[in-house]
Amino acid sequence: MEQTQEVATDIKRIAFWGMGGACLVYMVGWFINVMDPDSAQYASITREMLERGEYLTFTDQGREYLDKPPLIFWLSGISFKLFGINNIAFRIPAFLATLLTLYSTFRLASIFYDTKTGYLASLILATIQATFLINHDVRTDTNLICWFIFTLWQMAAFLETKGKIHFLLAFIGVALAMMAKGPIGLVAPGLGIFMHLMFKKDWKLLFNPMWIVGLVIVALLLLPMSYGLFMQFDSHPEKVVNGLTGVSGLRFYYWTQSFGRITGENVWRNNTGPFFLSHSTLWAFFPWTIFLVLGLVHEAKDIFLHVKGKIVKKEFLVFFGLLLPFIALSASAYQLPHYAFIVYPLCAIVTAKYIQQIFYKSPIRITRILYIIQTSILSILWVGVLALVWFCFAENNDWAFILLSILIPTFLIMAYEIETQHKLIIVTIISAIGINLILNSFFYPELLNYQAGSQIADKVLMTNVPKGNVFCYEAGQPWSLNFYTDSTIPLVHDFESLIQKKNILVYTKSELIADFKKRRPDVRIVHQMGDYPVTLLRMKFLNPATRSETLKGRCLLRL
Repeated sequence: MEQTQEVATDIKRIAFWGMGGACLVYMVGWFINVMDPDSAQYASITREMLERGEYLTFTDQGREYLDKPPLIFWLSGISFKLFGINNIAFRIPAFLATLLTLYSTFRLASIFYDTKTGYLASLILATIQATFLINHDVRTDTNLICWFIFTLWQMAAFLETKGKIHFLLAFIGVALAMMAKGPIGLVAPGLGIFMHLMFKKDWKLLFNPMWIVGLVIVALLLLPMSYGLFMQFDSHPEKVVNGLTGVSGLRFYYWTQSFGRITGENVWRNNTGPFFLSHSTLWAFFPWTIFLVLGLVHEAKDIFLHVKGKIVKKEFLVFFGLLLPFIALSASAYQLPHYAFIVYPLCAIVTAKYIQQIFYKSPIRITRILYIIQTSILSILWVGVLALVWFCFAENNDWAFILLSILIPTFLIMAYEIETQHKLIIVTIISAIGINLILNSFFYPELLNYQAGSQIADKVLMTNVPKGNVFCYEAGQPWSLNFYTDSTIPLVHDFESLIQKKNILVYTKSELIADFKKRRPDVRIVHQMGDYPVTLLRMKFLNPATRSETLKGRCLLRL
């Protein structure tokens, strides 16, 4: 008993140190410029919302916007009001959402299992690659994950205690999850709760009319958002949205955007295939992936044994709350890696359970084999990061080499010298924190040097040209350019009218410089650079020898 208590105390201490280190790395990422397209787009839309002073309708670069629900804009708007329009203010809501996600994961795991599992699950979730990523490349999924796992925590507490406050908070969580990313905020927790009650054979609770009361609570909380959608779109069928008229905002939000991806009604499709999210999870859940896979197999076996009557399993919410939403999302015609992030808190619980069972209760021979496999993978990863920093941006990363020269020996010493039963956890979190410290401190800032929108914005602000005298011509309109210039820059197509203007700045393609010089000999090149979509990394770009082939010329001209 004393040994078990000592292990629990050790895990708690390691978890607090590990999560504290991870949070510091998140904060280092606060200083990275927001990335085009998604993160910069959300920041830009929020800025426009505040500029217009309308909080139930949204525009994107001056055009009607109907795509993502409003929660990210509302939370970012509050932060901008408090701290100004800047990188850190945009990321503070995501950081707070992450803290609530970690706490909710701890509480959910503690209800069904114990506090050791809760602490370890939160630590795992804090140190996976996905969590580091969405704390600087902020997306709507950050809030979705938070309110999804908060809902499950409150619902688990309600099932345990029958407390009405937990029931109310659970459905408030559902409403906020739907404000974050749509009906998936209701469907995902609903699938897990339904399967849990069905396997528990709690028919009385499963078919209780109280669920209707919960849906009424959700509907009431969604009224402001629904009203905004109706007023902006349904009451104005003449508006052109994505090239169409007669678009219903309510139908799009409550059906087409989510379920339409499965039925084919949604025009967005990238034909990624049913296993795309599975492949993405292999890197997004790193460095704990191997234990997640083994944990899922272990969970599936336990459910099979429960059905056969050989064991009695306490809960089914975690496994089915993970599996069924993941399958539903994998059936979508349009998928991106972060779509799977919603179930990662539950993945962390499964992984924590497995690590406890194997590394604290199994024969030493089994744990030694898994430990050797994990440290081998982590060693390869450290070498890979060193190669990435050295190979891609060697000329500007002297401090990265110094830091790596400290962290890699530290990792190796801990991997092979430290004597503790917590060795696996310590080595893994040291690797996750150290590697992401390198990425946030050196790799991503270097990468953002190739994002034309934010780089050109700095040059715009250094001139004395008024905001209204900046234009985009035939080069798209990166959201980061709008965000960092704190303006909605007009996108013009009429070359003749543009060259008649005076004392203006023009963001355009480098290949058009000759055309401008031919008509306006006084034109001056303020800045010229190569642009690359930094969220879509390819080896040809990472290779300095072939990088120039992947860049699109962009420039800022002054007339």
